[in-house]
Amino acid sequence: MVGTLTCLLLVAACSSPAHQNGNAAPAGSPDPTTGAAATGSPTPSTPSPSSTPSARPSSGATRPTTLVLGPNGIGSLKLGMTRQQATGTGLLRAFGNNGGGCAPAALRAAPSEEGIVNLSPTLGIATIDAYEGIKTPEGVRIGMSSADMLRIYPDWTRADGDATNGRGFTKTPGNSKAVYRIATRNGKVTQLTLQYANQDCYE
Repeated sequence: MVGTLTCLLLVAACSSPAHQNGNAAPAGSPDPTTGAAATGSPTPSTPSPSSTPSARPSSGATRPTTLVLGPNGIGSLKLGMTRQQATGTGLLRAFGNNGGGCAPAALRAAPSEEGIVNLSPTLGIATIDAYEGIKTPEGVRIGMSSADMLRIYPDWTRADGDATNGRGFTKTPGNSKAVYRIATRNGKVTQLTLQYANQDCYE
């Protein structure tokens, strides 16, 4: 009798469900934590500051260019241009009136009373004066020594005075119709002009 009762108690104990803490999930259902991670929306990634390309300062600063009094003119202003063509370059101030002779104008960028340009009634633009800062393609400029000028233009021929204090002319490489008129004082170049060899505006 006692043995029978013991067996019944043991069977009852084995068949009762085990107690679980919390809410038991149905058999076969996914783990809540794993499911949330699997079905949640992906978090957008934000690039770190170090991965973002940094803005670089512009290196396109332009350096001022040296104006050149070449064999045909300066910039867009050329020997032989008409008044209208010369005015259209925008490089000149207004032409003056010289009583039917050569009409003078000044380069806009030149200091006062420098950079004079003469318009001949027969030749068009006939002379163009340089000012300090302008040089020929070969490198002659106002302010350089007479000796350096002669090394560059050894065929400079004086019209009066000498290379130290005087005035003369040299051929213009690249234009057989023009010459450079170069004047000196105290061993320095003081005047530099591109002009037609047969200009009719002055001596």
